[in-house]
Amino acid sequence: MNHTFTATILCRKEQKFMNTCMMKYANQGEQDAAREEWFATMDKRKEEREKKEEKRKQDEVFWREWWDKDRKKTPQQTPEK
Repeated sequence: MNHTFTATILCRKEQKFMNTCMMKYANQGEQDAAREEWFATMDKRKEEREKKEEKRKQDEVFWREWWDKDRKKTPQQTPEK
């Protein structure tokens, strides 16, 4: 079933309010300021992504060692001392 048409009719008041707000505050100056902020923080976001990826790799190594997944040993196959 398609409920898009119903939502448009039922939310008309909210939609008009949102459009009025967007027209009032989403002007070219605001867009330019947001774009400037995005470009200014680009290096910071890149560093955060790199740190997150490094942590993911470290966690992957830890969990592989923790669960010993690569060796696939069962209790019967463990070497006896």
